[in-house]
Amino acid sequence: MMSAAKRTAKGRQCYMQFQLLYNLWGGKRKTRFIWRPQRHLSSGCSTLTLENTFKCYELDKGPPTDVELSREDALKMYKQMVEVRRIEVTSGNLYKAKHIRGFCHLYIGQEAIAVGMCAVLRKKDSVITAYRAHGWSHLMGVPSLGLIGELVGVKGGCSRGKGGSMHMYSDNFYGGNGIVGAQVPLGAGIGLAHRFRGDGGVCITCYGDGAANQGQVHEAFNMAKLWCLPCIFVCENNHYGMGTHMERHAALTDFYMRGQYIPGLWVDGNQVLAVRSATQFAIDYVQKHGPIVLEMYTYRFEGHSMSDPGTSYRSRDEIKKVRSERDPIESFRKQIIALCLADEEELKKIDTAVRKEIDGVSKKVLADREVGMEELVADIYSKNMEPKIRGVSGYMLDHKRISEVCFGKPKRTPPEEINDVPVGDAALMAAQLEAKQKQDAKKVKEKPTKEGKPKAAGDVQKGAKPAGDGKKDAEKNNKPAAGEGGAKKSDKPPTAAPPAAAAPPAAAPPAAAAPAGATPPKGAGDKPKSGDKPKDGDTPKGDDQSKA
Repeated sequence: MMSAAKRTAKGRQCYMQFQLLYNLWGGKRKTRFIWRPQRHLSSGCSTLTLENTFKCYELDKGPPTDVELSREDALKMYKQMVEVRRIEVTSGNLYKAKHIRGFCHLYIGQEAIAVGMCAVLRKKDSVITAYRAHGWSHLMGVPSLGLIGELVGVKGGCSRGKGGSMHMYSDNFYGGNGIVGAQVPLGAGIGLAHRFRGDGGVCITCYGDGAANQGQVHEAFNMAKLWCLPCIFVCENNHYGMGTHMERHAALTDFYMRGQYIPGLWVDGNQVLAVRSATQFAIDYVQKHGPIVLEMYTYRFEGHSMSDPGTSYRSRDEIKKVRSERDPIESFRKQIIALCLADEEELKKIDTAVRKEIDGVSKKVLADREVGMEELVADIYSKNMEPKIRGVSGYMLDHKRISEVCFGKPKRTPPEEINDVPVGDAALMAAQLEAKQKQDAKKVKEKPTKEGKPKAAGDVQKGAKPAGDGKKDAEKNNKPAAGEGGAKKSDKPPTAAPPAAAAPPAAAPPAAAAPAGATPPKGAGDKPKSGDKPKDGDTPKGDDQSKA
C-alpha cells in the first residue's frame, strides 16, 4: 500500500506536469489552479503517540504510549461511545418527562472509560461497578431496549422492570451497587473466585473518588494484596463526590497512590485509546503480580443524579470549558479523521443511525406495560419449599417462576466441572480431604518401620539388657523369646524363676503356656483365688506393655 507521503508527492507532481503543459500550449488562464492533496482512507492500522496520559506509582514501567488503531476498531469504539451518550441523553429526557422515577445517575462525559476498558476485556473477565452503571450495562451485553425498559419500569426491561437503574446484570457483569464503596470488597471476592477456579480471569472493580475514602475500600485492598488476587481497582475520578470537589473531601487527591503497597497508574480517562492501553497493561500485570489501582481522570457533564442540576457547586463556564476541550467523543472523532481512518461524513452517518435507533427503542418502551400484580411474589426463591408465600394477612400468595418463562430453565453444571473446579465450601472440603489423604498415606508409610519390631511380653525396659534376639521374635511371633520363662519343646521342666526382687520387670508367661506334665516352681504359676485382691507389684509393667 502506498504511504500518505508518497501519495502527496505523486499528487503534487501531477499538478506540476499539468501546469507545465498548460503553459506550453500558450493558453490564457482564466481560473486559478489550487492543488489540494486527496485524502485516502486507510484500511490498515495507524500508529498514534499518546502524550501526558500516564503517571506511574511503584511501577518499573507503564503502558506503551505508541498505540495502534485499525479502522474497524476505531469505528466500533466510536459507535459504542455515541450509543452510550445517546442512551443517557434519552434517559434524561424520559426522566424529565416523568416516565423514569427514582434514582437515575447519568454517565455523560465518562464514556471513554467503559468503552476503552471493554475493548480489551476477555469473556472470562468480570466487572462490577457503582450506581452510575448504564454505560457499563450496555457494553457488557444488556441491549438498549432492555436497558431503557428497565429504567422506565416495563416488563420488557432486562429485570422485568422490577430492578431499576442499579439492578442490571449480564454474563460476568455484577451490576451497579447503590451503597457507596460496597462493590469494592465484592470485587475482591469475585477476584478470589477467579483465583479458586484458575480460569485466568480478572475482575475490574469501579468506584468513584468519593468512595475512595471508605474504610471497606482499604480493607479490600489489604486482602487483595495479601492473597495476590487478580483485581483491577478503577477509581473513576470525575472531580466531585456528589456536590463536593475532591480538593475538599480528599487529603490526598492522587487516588492512584491510595493503594500504598499496591502499585498505581494515573490515566487520562477522557482519551479512549489511553484507557484501552492502560487496561491491557493492567490485565497483564495482575496475572503475574497481583492487584493494581487505576485512576481514570475524567469529568461528568451532568449533575450527580437527575435530582442534582449540577450548577450549584460549580459554574457553567467550568462545564462549558471542559466540554469544549476534553469531550471524549469529540477528541476521538478528531483522532480518527487525522489518522485517515474515516471521514466526517461517515462519522455523521453513524451519529444519525444511532440517534434513529435509540429513538425507536424509546417509542417501543413507552408503548410497553408494567408487569402484573401476580409478579410481586414471583422468583422469590430459586426452589420454593413452601406451598404459599406469606402476605400481610398470612400465607396466601402463590409463588411463580417467571424467570424460566423469560430466560429458560437454568442449565446444570456438568459433573466434571464440579469435580475439577471446586468453589466455596466444596473447595474447603476438597482441601481438607486432600490433607487427610496425605496424612493417612504418611502414617501408612511410617507404620512398617515402627511396627517392624513388635514388643514381646519379656521386652526389658530402657537401659536393661534384652533377653532374646528381636529379629527371631519378629519372624516367629508364636514362639516365646528366650528368657521369657517359656520352655522349649522338650520334656524337661522349666527352670524356676528367680526371686521377685531380682527379677526383671518382664512378667512370666501364664501357666497355660507351660508344657504338660511340667511342675512349675512354688508360687511361680499360682493363680489368685476369686475374690482375692492383687497385691502391689503383682502385675509387672511388662504385662501392661504387652497387652497394650
